[in-house]
Amino acid sequence: MMTLSERKRGTIAPMRVLGIFCAVSMAWGATPDQIRTAAANGLVIIQSSQKDWYVKQSCASCHQQFLPAVAMASAREHGIPLDEAAARTEAAKTSAIFADLDRAVQYTYVIDPALDDAQHLIAAYAAGVRPNLVTAVYARHIASHQLADGHWITGDARPPQSYSNITATATSLRAIQLYAHPSLAVETKSRIEKARAWLASATPRDTQERVDQLTGLWRAGADPAALSKLVGELKSRQRPDGGWNSREGLASEAYSTGQALVALNDVAGLRISDAAVQRGVQFLLLTQARDGSWHVASRLRPPAPVSPKYFESGYPYGHDQFISAMGGSWAVMALARALGPGQKKDVVTEETPATEPWMETMLFGSLMEVRALLDKKLDPNSATKSGGTTALMLAMPDMEKAKLLIERGAKINARAKSRYSALMVAAQYPGSTATMKYLLSKGAEVRMAKGTGTPQFNAFPIMLAAISRNAEMIRPLKDAGDDVNGTMRVLGLFPNTALLQAVGFGDVAVIRALLDAGAPADQTDGDGISALGWAAIIDRTDAAGLLIERGANVNHVDTKGMTPLLYAASIDFGDSAMIDLLLKAGANPKVKTKEGLTAGQLARKYGHTQAIKHISTD
Repeated sequence: MMTLSERKRGTIAPMRVLGIFCAVSMAWGATPDQIRTAAANGLVIIQSSQKDWYVKQSCASCHQQFLPAVAMASAREHGIPLDEAAARTEAAKTSAIFADLDRAVQYTYVIDPALDDAQHLIAAYAAGVRPNLVTAVYARHIASHQLADGHWITGDARPPQSYSNITATATSLRAIQLYAHPSLAVETKSRIEKARAWLASATPRDTQERVDQLTGLWRAGADPAALSKLVGELKSRQRPDGGWNSREGLASEAYSTGQALVALNDVAGLRISDAAVQRGVQFLLLTQARDGSWHVASRLRPPAPVSPKYFESGYPYGHDQFISAMGGSWAVMALARALGPGQKKDVVTEETPATEPWMETMLFGSLMEVRALLDKKLDPNSATKSGGTTALMLAMPDMEKAKLLIERGAKINARAKSRYSALMVAAQYPGSTATMKYLLSKGAEVRMAKGTGTPQFNAFPIMLAAISRNAEMIRPLKDAGDDVNGTMRVLGLFPNTALLQAVGFGDVAVIRALLDAGAPADQTDGDGISALGWAAIIDRTDAAGLLIERGANVNHVDTKGMTPLLYAASIDFGDSAMIDLLLKAGANPKVKTKEGLTAGQLARKYGHTQAIKHISTD
């Protein structure tokens, strides 16, 4: 944070407010040029941090690619300069997957549809990617993960930007609004209405959730009176220094301040003439460092794992650099809006997949349309030229289409170049139990014959079914020869089991099915972190209770020297329920970290009030 002495030395000099900036008396003011310059300087260091990203990482990120893409769109709309050549290069790399139909249909890079894929689509929209067949496939997959009550869940645990189901729901509904296939218009409208109802009933706990609830409801067409109430609540959380904090007990920072200002502008139309906006803009200007960055402290406490592992990206602040980069993006967006209404820029990033008409029919056409194609002599074993994705795979998870194709001669065990099968594609969709059982009844293989290779990243049906909440398929897939304890390299980077993935999403039904099928309750990952340890890290109390009931060691110590209770004391987005559960089950509060701190001392060190009251700090 910039000190008062730094400000007096001229980093941000007090100036008379001009034009509409005169509307409210200020202790010090800023001209439009100062705001524009601050935003431009913020973009310079963000773009600098992107230059070598793909040299060090194989996947795009929310902090260095997705959110910056949205910030750059705001900059363009408000005449804020940026390196457009670098932006186009970055957009081309980040959006390249939206020209790859095989990857989309097979979903070989399975991760977290509600947040990762949805954020990726929102970034693509900001970068100018027009709707195409691939974006429609991703949007359909995201939509399929909506729960019956209207919300989406996430398996991520990186507060504030990715841990909340409110965030997952607001992000997912926006993604399907932007990219759902036209044939699904009625279904999409219904999904958005259900999401709106769920968001309206949710109780936000912090700034991220308040902003996402507000913007999600606004995008979903909520009642103006309801929005007005939420706007007032968000404004009331502004702190005396003009900023917003991530949660109670923390200092104000650029991430929360920026996103609050963006929401207040977008939803309520608040301009720089509003006192709250002026104070928020002041805060951002006064806390910007000389190099154009903003420092935001990470809420992830070592040694809890983070993905990706920290490395020097070019944005400063070491362990805090990724969340700080996101704070910079939010600050740029807020400063851009402080300049007044923007002018939409039609920037087009061409990502045109190589497709043929029959492929779209298989994906989104009716059963009658598929039958008409086959009657016109379309080969039921037609496949994409690039990746070998078959017509049967494209038709998943529609059982009637699958039946028709198989009746016409489609090879049920045909494999794409990735070695994915129709069964594996079907497993990616929640609610596909009937289709998978039908495929199994027709001879679908769950594993490739020995010596014939393995699917990309060692993917296997039980893992894919577990991620997609297809609990009823765990036993049938095992009985058909699949391995309940197999390991898949998620994204090609992270070895994980079906149980550990299911714990991340907190899906008790899937966890129970995996345990019943033979997965050990004390299963661990490469760091020796147990399933119960992960339940504590991600605050999945119901999952933790089931694991304990099935015999999980509540005092398991991993290679980092941590127990589930130590992890529960380290996170700041849970409540006391996890700690109470662990203590009641026999967790030892006297076990110490490698640094010599007990769970109570950790909670006190981090100011986690929800934990301090429940654990002795001796």
